[in-house]
Amino acid sequence: MARTKIPFHISPKEQQKIAIIGAGAMGISIASILARLELAEVTIFEAESKPFNSKSASTNNTGILHHFIYGGHRNTLEMLFKQTVLFRKLMPDYIFGDSQINYLVPNDPNNTAINREGVTFKEVAIFLIDVYKKHLRKHPYDNFFGKPEEIAEIIDEESIKYFLPSLGLSTNPENNWVNKSTKKTFYGAVKVKQPVLNMGEYCTHMINLIGLLINNNLLSFKGNTRVKSICINDHGFELEIKNSNQLYFDTVINAGYGGGLEISSPSLQGEIQKEGNIAKLKVYGLYKIYQGLKSQIPGLAESFSSTILIRGQYGGIIKVGYDFIAIFYGPEYNQAELHFPIDTNSNQFYEQWHKNLPQIMGRSEKEMMKAIKDGISRWIPWAKELEDVKLKKAVQVYPGRQPANDLEAAKRDDEPVRYRYKHQNGGRYIHITGSKLTSIPYNAFKIVREILSTYIAKGILTQEQVNQHIAIDESHEITISPQMEYALGKDLPQMDSSEREKIIQEWNVY
Repeated sequence: MARTKIPFHISPKEQQKIAIIGAGAMGISIASILARLELAEVTIFEAESKPFNSKSASTNNTGILHHFIYGGHRNTLEMLFKQTVLFRKLMPDYIFGDSQINYLVPNDPNNTAINREGVTFKEVAIFLIDVYKKHLRKHPYDNFFGKPEEIAEIIDEESIKYFLPSLGLSTNPENNWVNKSTKKTFYGAVKVKQPVLNMGEYCTHMINLIGLLINNNLLSFKGNTRVKSICINDHGFELEIKNSNQLYFDTVINAGYGGGLEISSPSLQGEIQKEGNIAKLKVYGLYKIYQGLKSQIPGLAESFSSTILIRGQYGGIIKVGYDFIAIFYGPEYNQAELHFPIDTNSNQFYEQWHKNLPQIMGRSEKEMMKAIKDGISRWIPWAKELEDVKLKKAVQVYPGRQPANDLEAAKRDDEPVRYRYKHQNGGRYIHITGSKLTSIPYNAFKIVREILSTYIAKGILTQEQVNQHIAIDESHEITISPQMEYALGKDLPQMDSSEREKIIQEWNVY
């Protein structure tokens, strides 16, 4: 593996010994940055046998790099836009060339993710254009979406006429769009350029990256290793592993997402203990564009633009692989929600939910797949012809949250590092909350910057040295140097297609 030019020179003797719990996208991203830049001695602990396992939230993701959908909250939209740009800059090879999502917005007062009192989807589109303009004035080479006016385009009747019938829409005498079967009236539509990851290619890249780092002895990976508890002693943090000696680390980063909450950890101080946690079971269907459908609709697989239908419960049809479509639909998407206290010890909700998914859903996977496809085909008729692949299931955990109304739940501007414990030796215990895939590189670099602050405190690095390579401004935008951009494998050659297909099959991504 090509060695990244090291922006910081920290001797092995001075490097922190860091444990990362969880080998999903977040854990691997943090580990890769620390290891490739030789900032720490890194060990990853994963309860399953391999990274990006079938229970991972990372492999059960539609790959949308969100910004517009949370546009009713302007600060959130701006934050996610900047995080999307960073992801696009770091992972240019894994974004679909078709990065256009069509939002159809019905006249429904419950559209809290995009509409709230005094804010319409058209105003959100205008605001997104303004955010992009401001960003280009500061970063003129980040013109990934073309001209600012092209990032969000209001679709008028003339430009939508050609696919009105396929969506089951017609215009009434008042020139409003009405769905023929549901009689729902639409505000209109907006076309948004918003990247979508090819999830198979992204997963193979990250699996390849961690494999190369392990083979080059830049980090250590411990599979089938469940951390039972984290304790504090005079030397640092002590990890208790089943059937193993206790291990000591300067810093522990808990990126275990759902399972990580089941680990007994150092006492947490402050009101955060009273807030509790929310766990949600979300499901969507994975389908394939089979050859017969390709013949019926020439160019479908190549030219399809992902579509999200914003309603009270929104639905979407998203291109996630070259011939693969992900569909989530209304009430079928959010299956269950559990709220539990943050200080509950050994709360085994994560494992229990995975073992009891059929009981939670109340239907078989086949029935769920049909219900999702039937629901979305009311709007996009050809979806009914897609070939079933499997039901994708993800337990999403939001630490430190109370149940919220729909408007509050649409906000995605949380501080990614919610639980902190600073040890007297300068090390930290960091528990990362669940976050959008969009936010993972941003949050990973933010946590790395926090690790660098330990070296600043010890006089190993200066603030000026760190700011040359990674800086955060007052608007929470992270700027990283070209050397830092390669920490997530931007320079790695893509594996041969047969090798990528082998990984996709072995890891059961599709």
